[in-house]
Amino acid sequence: MAQAATPDPAAAVDPARGWGGRWAQAAARSAWPVLGAVGLYLLMHPYGGIEGDARIYVGRALADLDPDGVGRDLMFALDGQSRFSLFPIVLRTLVQRLGPDAAALAVSVAGLFAWFCAAAFLAGAIAADRRRWGILIALVVLPASYGHPGIFRIGEALATPRTLAEAAVLAGLASQLSGRFWSAALLMLVACLIHPIMGLAGLGVLSIVLVAEDRRWLALPTTALPAIVLAAYLGLPLFGRLLQPIDPQYLSILRQRCSDLFPLLWATQAWASPLVQAASILIAGALVPRPVRRVLYAALLAGLCGVAANIVFEEFGSSLLVIQAQPWRLLWVTSVVGAAALGLCVTTLPRGDAGDRMTLALLVLGWVYSDDPLIAGGAGTLALAVHAAVRRRWIGPSRALMLATVWLVGALVVCRAVLEAVALGWLVTRLPPGAYLELSLIRNFGLAAPLALTAGLAWIDMARSRPARIILGLMLTLTLVNFWDERAPVFGRTEDRVARSDLIRAVAGRPGEVLWLDSGAETWLVLERPNWINTLQGASIVFSRPLAMAWSERMGRLIALGLATEANRVPFAPPVPPRAPDLPVGAVETLCAAPDAPAWIVLPLRDGQVPPDGGRVFPLHRPSVNAIPAVDGLSWNGTVAYGLLPCRT
Repeated sequence: MAQAATPDPAAAVDPARGWGGRWAQAAARSAWPVLGAVGLYLLMHPYGGIEGDARIYVGRALADLDPDGVGRDLMFALDGQSRFSLFPIVLRTLVQRLGPDAAALAVSVAGLFAWFCAAAFLAGAIAADRRRWGILIALVVLPASYGHPGIFRIGEALATPRTLAEAAVLAGLASQLSGRFWSAALLMLVACLIHPIMGLAGLGVLSIVLVAEDRRWLALPTTALPAIVLAAYLGLPLFGRLLQPIDPQYLSILRQRCSDLFPLLWATQAWASPLVQAASILIAGALVPRPVRRVLYAALLAGLCGVAANIVFEEFGSSLLVIQAQPWRLLWVTSVVGAAALGLCVTTLPRGDAGDRMTLALLVLGWVYSDDPLIAGGAGTLALAVHAAVRRRWIGPSRALMLATVWLVGALVVCRAVLEAVALGWLVTRLPPGAYLELSLIRNFGLAAPLALTAGLAWIDMARSRPARIILGLMLTLTLVNFWDERAPVFGRTEDRVARSDLIRAVAGRPGEVLWLDSGAETWLVLERPNWINTLQGASIVFSRPLAMAWSERMGRLIALGLATEANRVPFAPPVPPRAPDLPVGAVETLCAAPDAPAWIVLPLRDGQVPPDGGRVFPLHRPSVNAIPAVDGLSWNGTVAYGLLPCRT
């Protein structure tokens, strides 16, 4: 039996061994792994400026500050989303004081900092020994994405409330594991104030943990559910939406533009990651004390219940409130805990017997192929079965069988590595002029995250080698300095107004909406004008039926005129051929004759292309090249100038 440690008499008289000295020693021991984790976190989460959903939140702030300009945009005039969160108020203040670019960067950095600190807190609460570093590395590098492939990621470097709300939930889970229930509950409520949908996941996990610890907590949902149903029956604000079905026309528009809201419409690939995450959680639960196991299993159960609720209400009744609340997004906390579970397995199972190492090899295989449901699900299920059988002593794998499994898994991983190396080489050799290979593109390769995890674990082991620390530290620093911030002019960032100053002055001569073809948020961020219509405006139609109707009508008009394609109306469907560079004959005249026509049309021009008669050309100092999905995989959209067409008189 281990003996209790005896107090050190010298600690009472030697200041260096008091609390200050202990903190200093702990900080010195933690500095190297924390530095590596921070570096890898930033490498896997580069900053691309005002991109993704940050465009919506920054656009909302601009609309609030300019109600007669950007505020007249359909998306903001008919907004039904922003009033449920405190985040737009804070961001609006920052945009007013700092400007959109600096405000977005400040919020993104604050979110990354908060998320990393919360992840470190959670890793330490799961395992207080050296294993916490492996868990932290797994949390910051693994592709904790959820839902429809390629849409939502965890810990994004974006000016959105999601990252901050996720940080609050992770800190809340860590507080619960540390025995501070009220702190955990308060952090979950803070998360709900920042982003109610993300905070709901934290409340769900906390509720399941409380019920698992004490069945008397069942009285709370038993009392709350009838009250919610009564409020819905009485038609009280917000609750009345629970029994309000979505009419067929509105539902059809949502299924087209926002198919990511409906799990039954997801691509099969979307289910690969949850399968291997679930296997990792179930295996890791057997390696930790009961309080940690409860949190792990509660995170898994919360995700499953969220998806199940979405499917049930989607198929039976199409409840407006449930579809708006998006309970399937509870999967985000399952994804994060799944990553932590793999980190726990990687740092624990190698110390075990042959069966444990077989289990780990199969789990690694599932994570490497986490975009293939068959391999990820099969490897995860087999890993879970082997682990359970070994623990119950049903089987005792030999060393030879373990080595054969490891070699087989290694061969499959090498095959994946070779294929991705060939794909990366093909991509590099075919980069058009003006295109650059960014971290945000490289991290989407399946092996990027496992390689980063391996590098992180190796980094921790290098702590005792001073030369290795110096070399690796310099390499990591140089990489981050050169690649983390993707807003450099060579990348043609969206919010760069200087590069388009001539276009801005030309548009200022006529008020009204602007139709910027093939655009995202350029009309708001560059021209500071309302957008006539584009795909991005449909992102929040689930919260506003009037917006959905107006958006669908205008987008349908553009498609009928050949000024847009079905990809603009159904962005998550398989790629279709892009819009023809030259505008169809008569399309502009027909659009501009409409009573609600835009004041201007901005047309991206390729090399050698000219706008229709009457249009002006505004060349760019350097081409803007973006990668876009194509029927045959990936294509590059290069813009060398913009054409400006007057429309409504």
